[in-house]
Amino acid sequence: MWEFTSGIPPFNDRAHDRYLFLDICKGERPKIIKNAPECYIDLMKKCWDSNPSNRPTITELEYKISEWIRCISEFYRCNRDGNYRLEVLSVDDKLKNDMIEFIEANNALAQEQADIPTIVHSHSQAYHTSRNITEIINSECLELIIKI
Repeated sequence: MWEFTSGIPPFNDRAHDRYLFLDICKGERPKIIKNAPECYIDLMKKCWDSNPSNRPTITELEYKISEWIRCISEFYRCNRDGNYRLEVLSVDDKLKNDMIEFIEANNALAQEQADIPTIVHSHSQAYHTSRNITEIINSECLELIIKI
């Protein structure tokens, strides 16, 4: 979820090694991107919970994100004349507030895009594919744990 707000993979500037693995286990998370919608940040933080039982399921995530998309699509459909009224029928107040956050974040992002570098350099040891965590623990972390 963080990558959607930043445009780059999390921890792109660091080696994806045992030190990052341990830092994440200790609670390190990517820095929240300025102007991200608060409702999105709240959901992302729930996904980051150290206790897997407290994290939303994929079904819950899909439902919530689909609701946001439906609501925002309805807003733009109702306002295709360009007058942008924040009146959208068939949307409850919580969803309407979420919609407003997304629209404001989108407007802020559009204003800031000129300041974003077009080329992002990844750390040479940043992996952008999934790896088996058991292999990481066995090969990299065991040595570190023994030293501690």
